[in-house]
Amino acid sequence: MTLGTGTVQDFWARKLLVATGVDPDDLRLDVYENADRGIALAMGGFVSEHSRLVEGAVALAADILRRWRTPRPELVAGLVRCLESRHFHAGGDAAMVLAQFASADSSQDITSAVPALIAAANDSYDRVAGPAALVLARLGHPAALDPVHRWLAASSGTPFFPVTSLGQVLEPLLGCADELLPGIRRMLVDSADSEGLRSVLKALAAWGPVVSEAVPELVPILATRNVRWACDVLGSIGPAAEPAADILEGFVRGVTQPPRHDGSRLVPNGTRRWHGAQNAAWAHWRITGESEVFLAFLEDAASRGLGYADLGRLAELGPQATRCASAVRPLLESPGPWTRVQAAHAWWRITGDTHAAVPVLLAALEPLTSGDADESCLAVSGTSPGSVPRPPPRRRCSKRCCRPTGASRRTSILRHARPWQPSATASASRSAGGRGDLGQPPAAALWRASD
Repeated sequence: MTLGTGTVQDFWARKLLVATGVDPDDLRLDVYENADRGIALAMGGFVSEHSRLVEGAVALAADILRRWRTPRPELVAGLVRCLESRHFHAGGDAAMVLAQFASADSSQDITSAVPALIAAANDSYDRVAGPAALVLARLGHPAALDPVHRWLAASSGTPFFPVTSLGQVLEPLLGCADELLPGIRRMLVDSADSEGLRSVLKALAAWGPVVSEAVPELVPILATRNVRWACDVLGSIGPAAEPAADILEGFVRGVTQPPRHDGSRLVPNGTRRWHGAQNAAWAHWRITGESEVFLAFLEDAASRGLGYADLGRLAELGPQATRCASAVRPLLESPGPWTRVQAAHAWWRITGDTHAAVPVLLAALEPLTSGDADESCLAVSGTSPGSVPRPPPRRRCSKRCCRPTGASRRTSILRHARPWQPSATASASRSAGGRGDLGQPPAAALWRASD
């Protein structure tokens, strides 16, 4: 069964259902009338003495909470019970479920979980502490800082959380950057070649220019297998990362070949380009403000087709990338919906032509007619003006308070949409001389067309 035709139960959820005499294929949680039955089964699983059945209850609760907006305090209470129990795997999974609802517009009130989350975040078992700290960080609770400081101070390197990462915990803590940067800078030195550092580098890239004082620690990472992620951080910092500019240009032009993601190196025969050259080219442009190196890379890629290019970063160039427009236009008809949406945005940013872009974006919004949204639909919501976007007309649900939110990677656009705004890196680039100004999307035409 698929998400489009029914439900796919988690492995441990199926174990719970079988143990209670329920055929997993008969319990369709995308049908609202079955939700109460699923809740009853989950509540029974929460009090089980068997860890695997408790994990099944968490999985079942997660499925129901993702699919339906109706507040379910009993399921939240069950997840809190898992945090306080001896079932460590279930506790970590429960915290990850709660993390999905740690936002102001959440359909579930998880404030009752805060005391248990604080205790779990200070647990010595990181399988529980990591997810609990993630929830606290997303809630903006200061108790998230204590475990983060502990992990940053560990001499054994980056911590490993099977279900989340230190970078995910750090990303919401931008407001505490000054307090956390000393520990982060030590980690950049001590774990420069560790694969576990990549999530931290992703978080720093999201933080942008506020991490500029870490440039001395970031430049040496360009000689490690984490070079591609370091390029993204340096590019997000902008002009303050000037010491890295020449190194990045050498990567793009093929003068030097950095390590690949696994630590190996390409044979220097000139027939293959380093897979992170695009990251380096973008970072070079963001740092120097000179687009020629980035454009030369894109033009070379365009000669073979831009199917593997980062179209979002190409879009940041705007009209400067006019020479690449002819290679972007065919991608509006790509078989992949994600590529079509990204190409439509890039096409509009480069040419200003909304007539070709709007039909692609409207097609991506089609899932809203059934109350669901896939990743390409969420990408469109990220370029909507004002506040939450007004979707095309959707079918009425007989239970207005219980409209489906989708499951797994399919989730309601109304819960995830945010006011349109340039990315942090784009905002920084404008303050650094006008580079990367994303302007306003063609959304007015988009919503008019949906009437």
